[in-house]
Order: sequence, then C-alpha cells, then structure tokens
Amino acid sequence: MFNDIRDRESDCHHSRKKNRPVASGEIKLRDAWILAGILATLAVLVALFLPYLAQVFLLLCVVENLFYTLKGKDMVLIDAFCISAGFVIRVMAGAYAIETSPTGWIVVTTFFLSLFLGFGKRRNELLTLKEESNNHRKVLTLYDHKYLDYLMISTASISIISYTLYCLDPQVIGKFSTDKLVYTVSFVTYGVFRYLLLLFRNGEGDPTEVVTRDRGIAITVLLWIVSVMLVIYFPTWM
Repeated sequence: MFNDIRDRESDCHHSRKKNRPVASGEIKLRDAWILAGILATLAVLVALFLPYLAQVFLLLCVVENLFYTLKGKDMVLIDAFCISAGFVIRVMAGAYAIETSPTGWIVVTTFFLSLFLGFGKRRNELLTLKEESNNHRKVLTLYDHKYLDYLMISTASISIISYTLYCLDPQVIGKFSTDKLVYTVSFVTYGVFRYLLLLFRNGEGDPTEVVTRDRGIAITVLLWIVSVMLVIYFPTWM
C-alpha cells in the first residue's frame, strides 16, 4: 500500500497500473493512508504469535520494502535485486513460521527465478512504455533491452539448474522420503521456456499478466502443483 501511495503519480503513465485504486483516485489518499495503517497494525498483531526467527525475517522484509520504495527502485540492477531479495525473505519467513529450515537450493532457486521474472518485467516496461518510460520509472532509462535479454537468459538457466539441484538435494530427498521430485523439473523448464517465448515473440513480460492470460503457462503451473503433490503425498504411484 505504501508503494502504491508513493508511486501514484508515476503509475498514471502505465497502461495497467493507472487503474490501481490509489492511482485512479478510486481510493482517496487519506483513506489509503488509513488503510495502510490498519494493515500494518494487523500485520504486527499476527507477527506477535509467530516464532522469533519468522519475526526477524518479517521485520527484515519491512526494512527491505521501505528501502526499495524510497531508494532502491531508482537504482539500476539494485531494483531487481531488491525484488528478488524480497521473495527470498518471504520464503525464509514462511519457512520459519511453520518451524522448518529452508534448504540452500530453494533459497537460490527463489532468488534467481524472481530475478529472472523481475528482469522480464523491466524489459516489458521498457519496450511498451517507450518514451513514457522515464515518466513511469526513471531507472528504465538506465537499462537496455538487449542487456536485459542477456540477464534473462542467464538467470533462466541458473533457475532451472538450481531447481534441479534442489530436487536432487539429499536433505530434500530425506525430508520428503522420495527422490522422485526431480520428475517435476520438466514442468519448470517448460514454464521458463514458454515465458521466454512469449517475451521475445509477443513482447509480453509482466509475470502476473502472463500467468493469468497464457493458457500454456497456467496449465503448466497446475501440472507442476499436481505433480509435486503426487510425488510428496503419493510417492508409491510414481
């Protein structure tokens, strides 16, 4: 909410973000601040009942989000790294909230996959906004779409490799009592390649829009979820 309030003027220059409640004026600025305060209070109350390490990472998440909103989003590369770090922190907080320790490979996978999607989003904004890109997000003027192409291919490759290593991690195999999780790598690989196809062929890039609009990726995500559930809860079927 804080990010929406701060970006309300720049969001007006974006074809989709201009329809956000705060940017469009559907929610008045005063009401937005009140809502932000209520949500923050509720978050603090919920956090009080969580384990200590989960509270630490939630606090770190707040600090990271504030840095991104106030400074990080205007710094080339740092903006994408902040987004990626935010997802990693959420994974860590979620893991400690249910009192389990995340493996190193799931952290690496989360980091590079979110970095991959973040660069895709920046590429999409750079190409679709064109001359309006500076009005929406100043950092876009510091990026080049070919450079972003290289970054996306690199992070996509690392994401697939790290997810594969996560599936083959002895700690993961021991935790789920099965070595069949590696069978789900094909869905992740196809999903990444499909996203790249849509990005380079159609100029799409916003992860939210791609997942909700593209049937191929939506089906792949569903199949991945089903396959993971089968492997973990019904390993004898595999």
